[in-house]
Amino acid sequence: MLNAPVQATTSLLENGALIDIPTRSWSYVTLGFGHGETWWRQFCYRLKMAGYVGWVSVEHKDVPLNALEGQEKSLALLKGVMPSAAADYKPQDM
Repeated sequence: MLNAPVQATTSLLENGALIDIPTRSWSYVTLGFGHGETWWRQFCYRLKMAGYVGWVSVEHKDVPLNALEGQEKSLALLKGVMPSAAADYKPQDM
């Protein structure tokens, strides 16, 4: 999550303690708590458009949120927005 007032004086370069959230220019947050569902839907769709079929790895560093809850919420969001079925488009025969 971005902290605009802090960014105005320190930029996006961040090396402070993860737990000192109010003084950080940005902090790790669970998927959906920073960028919303629309952003993640577009991100996943663009991965598919580019032909990516690999893993999406989620690392939990959201200090105020329990790790298991954070992973469950991130997984639920991704399951809802990630295209999973193979495309069935076939160009018309000439």
